[in-house]
Amino acid sequence: MQVLRRPSSSGSRLRAFGAALATTFGLMAALSPTPAMAAPAGACLTGTLAYDHLDAEAGTAKPLRTQVARNANWELWGRTSGSTTRLASGITGASDGRFSACANGSLTEAYVRFRSSSTAMWRVIKAADNTAEYTFDSAHRTNVAGTVNLGTVKVPASLQRAWKVVDTLNLLYWKRANPSSSCWTARQANGRCDEITFVWDPRVADGGYWDYPGTNYVFLGATMPDSKHLVLHEAGHWLQWQLYGRAFPEVTGCNPHYIERSSSTSCAWTEGFADAVAAYALGDYRYVYDNGYSYSFVNDAATPGWDRGDTVQGRVGSSLLDLWASNGPDGGNWDKTIALMTRQFSQNFREYFTVDRPAAGLPVTGAAKQILAGHTIDY
Repeated sequence: MQVLRRPSSSGSRLRAFGAALATTFGLMAALSPTPAMAAPAGACLTGTLAYDHLDAEAGTAKPLRTQVARNANWELWGRTSGSTTRLASGITGASDGRFSACANGSLTEAYVRFRSSSTAMWRVIKAADNTAEYTFDSAHRTNVAGTVNLGTVKVPASLQRAWKVVDTLNLLYWKRANPSSSCWTARQANGRCDEITFVWDPRVADGGYWDYPGTNYVFLGATMPDSKHLVLHEAGHWLQWQLYGRAFPEVTGCNPHYIERSSSTSCAWTEGFADAVAAYALGDYRYVYDNGYSYSFVNDAATPGWDRGDTVQGRVGSSLLDLWASNGPDGGNWDKTIALMTRQFSQNFREYFTVDRPAAGLPVTGAAKQILAGHTIDY
């Protein structure tokens, strides 16, 4: 049995995180120290899955980085005689990208197949009308008995952005603040989790949107996975929809929309929330485009070029980040807002702050009100 994991504090072992989630591949979406679903091994292929990627968060130069691919699906394929079959499956290590793919007995041929997904919680597919995941195989080994170390297995350069999306989504999952199940939100129970789907095609430039109310997939253009902020922003839209029980505010006046400019209260609320999701998951205070340019959310009444009030997504997003900050009035994190949103639907930021926060026991006076005032929002 295999489960979705997060890094341990020591890095030496992985600790349990949530309850088990059965999936179509016999995987689980909780946390466990068990690295494979196979019975006691007679033949194992081990190694580390890694990928190179262009790092937009590092600036417009976008330096090439190497990162281990965490919680990524793998399958062991092999044969003793006759045709090759799938013998085991699992996910890579949550802190080190390690895999240990084992089967009983010796194998005349064996290899590991890697898939652009993590358990059945998130995946990257090729197109809306082609739900196949990206895959590639490790080197094939013959006459495998005992443990064969494949070393570091690199994702092919043409596919590296798909695995960057898979790896980046760990950052949101680990902070999803749902103690009641291993699903994305408390709206769902183990065994009935929704899976977030990203569509990425290296040949298509258009993208950067969540397709609501159509497929509810996130579509990314060719280079868009270079920005973790962009990936997590679009995932933030999907997360808000999930928190609201597959409902979403009726958004108007949002085409186009800009961080510092006025749009509408519904646009500023949904886009500001998505901006805040990405920055919160990454632990910063900005938005980063896939070309490496970044935009700071630091603002007050005197910030030049910024419109005022709760129709400005940057004002809403920065207010949320300050409410959730380690020294903020909400207890140092966003957990109480996440819990609130699983119970209450807010059409805009005003409703969230003036109606739903008081009902949930969250502050709306004192420091909380001062935070909003500092971002030119006055209720």
